[in-house]
Amino acid sequence: MTTIKTKIADFFSGTHEQLMNLIGSSKQTETEDLSTHTVAELKTIAKERGLTGYSSLKKAELIDLLNN
Repeated sequence: MTTIKTKIADFFSGTHEQLMNLIGSSKQTETEDLSTHTVAELKTIAKERGLTGYSSLKKAELIDLLNN
């Protein structure tokens, strides 16, 4: 089964460093971006992603949920 990372690697024409930045550091960027959102905004993101059980979570817990 081909993963999304494999597909990206197959079609990506940049350097190895660019590829690693594309697939490796996106989680860190996402974490930084999520920390700037309010709890209400994080809950909206969770809802849009189809997640459940987030309504009573605190901000840090919501960020963890959204990053996993």
